[in-house]
Amino acid sequence: MKFGMKAAYLLFAAFVVVLFVNPAFAAMGEIQSFTFKGTETDLLGMKETFKPDGKPDAHFVVSLKGVGAITGVELKAIGTDRAWDTNPGNEKWGMIVRDGKGEDITTASGSFSTKPFFAFLTLHLYVADDGTAFSEKREYEVSVSFMDGSDVTAKTTVPGMPDIFKPEEAEKVELPESEELSAVLLGIGDKDVVGKSEKIKGDGVRDAHFKTRFNTVSVVEEISIRNVDGTSSTWDTVPGNGTWAIAVYTDGKLRNREDGSVKFAVEGDTTLDLWVADNGSIAAGATRYEVIVKFNDGTVLRKVAERQEVAKTAVDKGILSAVLIEPTRGDLTSRSEALRGDGKPDWKIALEMVAEGRIINFIVRGNDGASEWDTIPGNGKWLVAVMDSLGNVLNESNGSISLNVSGKKEFDLWLTDNGTITEGDVKYKVLVVMSDGSILEKDVVRAKEGKEVSKAGMPSDRAQVSDKIRATYRGKGPMNYLKKAEVSSLLASADANPDAHVLLKLINIKGTIESITVKAKDGKSGTWDTIPGNGVWNIVVTRAASGGILSNTDGSFNMEVEGDTELHLWLADNGNFGVAPEKFEVYVAFEDGRLLKNTIRK
Repeated sequence: MKFGMKAAYLLFAAFVVVLFVNPAFAAMGEIQSFTFKGTETDLLGMKETFKPDGKPDAHFVVSLKGVGAITGVELKAIGTDRAWDTNPGNEKWGMIVRDGKGEDITTASGSFSTKPFFAFLTLHLYVADDGTAFSEKREYEVSVSFMDGSDVTAKTTVPGMPDIFKPEEAEKVELPESEELSAVLLGIGDKDVVGKSEKIKGDGVRDAHFKTRFNTVSVVEEISIRNVDGTSSTWDTVPGNGTWAIAVYTDGKLRNREDGSVKFAVEGDTTLDLWVADNGSIAAGATRYEVIVKFNDGTVLRKVAERQEVAKTAVDKGILSAVLIEPTRGDLTSRSEALRGDGKPDWKIALEMVAEGRIINFIVRGNDGASEWDTIPGNGKWLVAVMDSLGNVLNESNGSISLNVSGKKEFDLWLTDNGTITEGDVKYKVLVVMSDGSILEKDVVRAKEGKEVSKAGMPSDRAQVSDKIRATYRGKGPMNYLKKAEVSSLLASADANPDAHVLLKLINIKGTIESITVKAKDGKSGTWDTIPGNGVWNIVVTRAASGGILSNTDGSFNMEVEGDTELHLWLADNGNFGVAPEKFEVYVAFEDGRLLKNTIRK
């Protein structure tokens, strides 16, 4: 088998050498078929103008068989003086010639580059007209010239199209539809599966969506999309050529291989969803595009995509709220992609959402075109640290995330200010990217000052209720540490009344406690905490009911905990707490930003 392949290669190489050393040796080919394919493409203008003019061009296909080198092509409208060729500067109009891969053979000036071929070759011819040739049914003759001076000809008949090529009517006429391929452009969609590269990998930006349909039994081996007017644009599934990728889906299944290429069988009626990263031209809306599908038998189907207006996906779908909260505590990020603090409190976005599937990226993006944070490692953008409702950090060590979600979820997103957040002039969006490429999006709103965290450091209304925090009222005494006020030192004398006693249990929690607060649910029946200097009555923390004070002298409390922990809280009763302790909640704040709460049981 290897010997046969090697022999075939050497034979072909020898042929190429002989062909170019001795052109007279070049054998001419024969035309297998010559057909008219329609008028759906606009590549050139009148005479020898090689740029789109907004009017359709006629498209012919020539299939050749043989061995040789082609030097030129000519097309004639029999019965008229209209002719097109690949020799610029004569009286004949110009044409554009492409091979079966959709690659241009003619140059920018319309001249023909010598094209050697071995066995089979398909040529696509595009010509413009002013109505002279295509005004009625007539025959067209193609002539293909070879390097040895010979040529071959073939004829085909094209029905009359009196209105298609008239300049004054071109914009009014509905062009004939191809029976082999249909293509539509649905605009910017709701997926992110590719970026501005050859990789099948999202970049946090919604992709443009093409849909194409055909009916054949074959194997798809290449797809490309290119502009036919407007902004120069190209996407394809060919790896290694520097052209941005096309993500290809059938029935929701990604068909690209790891390198971005495709090769998959189709059996009959087939619809492909094609996703590309917009280069700006699709959103701008002034460019048309041609979708080209190549099969392994050499067949190439192409169609200019019709732009269709579709209802925009609701950008708020799935995200219920996204609230930006000023920094008070929590330091998980820095000006880098690393999951580590920098000694300064992070800003937090409290996110509430409903989703099914797997989250692979969180993005916070400003409308200034420069501010952006995410969870994609290695792209140079500062990290978004993600925390669940129980205060667990969900990022992997490299900052990435992969979270299976089902139903309603709450997350806290932590990020380091790049200067724009404090200034307040930039507006932000949160984008949640799912593993299927879909994107959930929500505008971020700023919390009103004092709504989430008061100036005195009171606990947030968005603290997470957690069964890992269990507090039970144990009555009065036996200890008495405090009086009814905030004291600057726990060495101060207590009053004559035994303190109220709360047993606090932390279940399987790891972290460093920063403060503890007891607060009435109605917000006015009383508050106690371990934060000195804010005017709030004190809490003393002990290890056991019999004493062993853990609080610092100034009333503050910091303690590293892991696993199950039992603490005892003591506070001077204001007359409300002991009567109805179930109307109060205990809050435990951690240095990593977690704020957990639960109702006190009686």
